[in-house]
Amino acid sequence: MTRNDKRHLSMLLTLLLFAGCRSYDGDKARREHATEYPQTLSAKTEEILSQQDALGLEDCIRIALANSLQVKSSEIQQRIAKLERGVAFANFLPTVDLNYKYNATDPQLVRSISGFEAAMSDKRVREVTWDIQTSIFNPATWFLYSMHSRGKEIADLVTEYTEQMTVLQITACYFYCLSLEEYERALESQVKAATTLHEEVAAFYKEGLASEWQAGQVAVMAQSREIELRRTARTREQAKADLLAAMGLSPMSDITLRPETPLEPAEGSMEALIAEALLCHPQLRISDRQVAIEKEKVKMAISSFLPVFVGAAGRMDSSDSFLKYSNYWYGGLAGTLSIFDGFANINEYKAAKARQQDSYLRREQETMTIILEVIRAHLALETAKEETALAQNALDVATKRSVETQQRWHEGLVSYSDMAEVLAATDKARMQAISARFQHQVSIATLLNAMGKTRTNYEEQGHDGQSK
Repeated sequence: MTRNDKRHLSMLLTLLLFAGCRSYDGDKARREHATEYPQTLSAKTEEILSQQDALGLEDCIRIALANSLQVKSSEIQQRIAKLERGVAFANFLPTVDLNYKYNATDPQLVRSISGFEAAMSDKRVREVTWDIQTSIFNPATWFLYSMHSRGKEIADLVTEYTEQMTVLQITACYFYCLSLEEYERALESQVKAATTLHEEVAAFYKEGLASEWQAGQVAVMAQSREIELRRTARTREQAKADLLAAMGLSPMSDITLRPETPLEPAEGSMEALIAEALLCHPQLRISDRQVAIEKEKVKMAISSFLPVFVGAAGRMDSSDSFLKYSNYWYGGLAGTLSIFDGFANINEYKAAKARQQDSYLRREQETMTIILEVIRAHLALETAKEETALAQNALDVATKRSVETQQRWHEGLVSYSDMAEVLAATDKARMQAISARFQHQVSIATLLNAMGKTRTNYEEQGHDGQSK
């Protein structure tokens, strides 16, 4: 290729580069994404939700594991780690390069020797060269491959842990939505009761049988119940939007939930739960791999002091007829040993040893964190059990008191303020019971997650309830 041809090619590449930069319109790309993404997400959500009328907890988890953006991102990182391990394995395989060269000279190269002119080569010459190179002794390649193998295992564990955290998030959102729906139904009955009481007291006030402040008291109670009902409805809409977003669906859609069997708590003493967590938790298994990676880095630092031997072979074929041999093989062995590099390899070895010690400490810190999380979750579960039983007993007592007070109210034996106080106490007991049941379920899910025992293998269920 002549100098003018190279200049023309460079100019063409430069024009293509600048044309590509000028063709990008950031505002247009943002408008297109802002229009297309909501439509695509809405269509995807409608397709998924149309497959069944109501979703249970397992249905929500199954959809989330298939569509959650966090889970998909972890799966991509898992594939990247697998490809990086493949790249590291390539260091064990020989590399083959093919070089093609074509030269044209005008005029033909001619050298004058003792008054005679002799051509040095053909006017046009083509050369094809094959270069083969392979590592004969390079310990660093083994350690590098081992590091990437541990990295692949870490990526698998990160995906597993991401799925567990997604299941925990879906579980909390699911039971929160159910508790809000139950809370809303309770508020609707409370609004009806408060409205009825308001109407009765208002009638008594007109007849002079009740004072103005008594009528105002029940009116305020009815108004507060209506406001609380509307606030709960808005909170429920937000909770369902959070649930849909965690499932990877459009938060602007609507969803109908179906109550399912509550979660079963983990059985055993606190010591047994901690021991199981130390064996099963993905974070600790990740820490083990990180320690192994730091060990491989120490070995790589040691390998910097060792020589590296590389074998090479190749074949060159030329169309130059002035050569005695138009093609030939060549081979050789190359060795490299670093004698002095400014103490870089020594300092790198010391740094690798320090990083290895830090990885041990990080694993110990992670272990201590897991132990504390299990203790905290176990104690919270015990508290939630007691509060749930207490709240249910309080609700039973408050309900019986409310029924008896209403009977006495109709007989004229209870004042307006006492009746309003009894209704308020019953409403409070009912809300506390709903909240306690919600906290109990979340406490069970939190303990399972702290132990690394969150279930993630949810199979598709058929219409007959059997796994497909």
